[in-house]
Amino acid sequence: MATLIPIKSQNIQGIGFMLIGVLFMSSMDAVGKFLVQADYSVIQILAIRGMFNLTILLTWMVTHGGFGSVRTKQYKGHGLRIIFGLLAPLLFFMSLKHLPLAEATVIFFVSPFVMTALSVPIFKEKVGLHRWGAIFVGFAGVLIVLQPTSGLLEIEAFMVLGASLSYCAIMLIGRWLGTTESTFTIIFYMTLGTTTITGLASIFVWQPIPLEHIGLIAAMAVLSLTGNICLIRAFKVGEVGVITPFEYTGLLWAVMLGYLVFAELPAAHVWTGVGVIGVSGLYLVYRENRQKS
Repeated sequence: MATLIPIKSQNIQGIGFMLIGVLFMSSMDAVGKFLVQADYSVIQILAIRGMFNLTILLTWMVTHGGFGSVRTKQYKGHGLRIIFGLLAPLLFFMSLKHLPLAEATVIFFVSPFVMTALSVPIFKEKVGLHRWGAIFVGFAGVLIVLQPTSGLLEIEAFMVLGASLSYCAIMLIGRWLGTTESTFTIIFYMTLGTTTITGLASIFVWQPIPLEHIGLIAAMAVLSLTGNICLIRAFKVGEVGVITPFEYTGLLWAVMLGYLVFAELPAAHVWTGVGVIGVSGLYLVYRENRQKS
């Protein structure tokens, strides 16, 4: 039973879910960048992706208890999550039209720092010196990669920042809802809400999409749905202050996918920052395993 699993083991599980979820979400970002650079409206992309996700969720629901499986009294919480669940991908994918994938991902990585800081007053979690140290080192790695210049002070950079803060809200509200709601219920209501909104809005920006690009959006749907399930599970079983630094692995994937798909070769300082971020994450794994033993 879950209640019999020691807290340290729960943190290790949370880290595992986080690593898998970040991989899937990073892959989805790369597909999304390809599509927005093909001049499709982000609203239309999100609407079609949502339709695929909603079809998958409804199919699962029909075979697992029907609408009774999504009963809830937390309408305000779900409503807030829908708002931020719409803002986060909308702002992020809009920024990818002009920003390199790795650069956008770096700016987005303000979120682990913010979530860790907020986990103290909101969830009363204890973030010790070792964790704070590793988190600050990881954030320093982000700054090394970022190296703020006038070129980054564009509207796209602020879009990514807004997406990052919206993502913080999504994850923290999800953790709060997770105390009374199932993972499926949390994902279902956000998917239903965002798909309804983008579906209606896409009427005004709709354009024909070839079948192969529909297939890419379907892949985005599978990646986002699976990634979100893993991320919600991560925040349900692990402490925010422990698992959020492992979101930094998304930077590694962004660098690799940016190079392989878009021929965006990072500069030397990017690799330095990635190394610093990696060391901070590995140190946290070492600490967790040491305390578990």
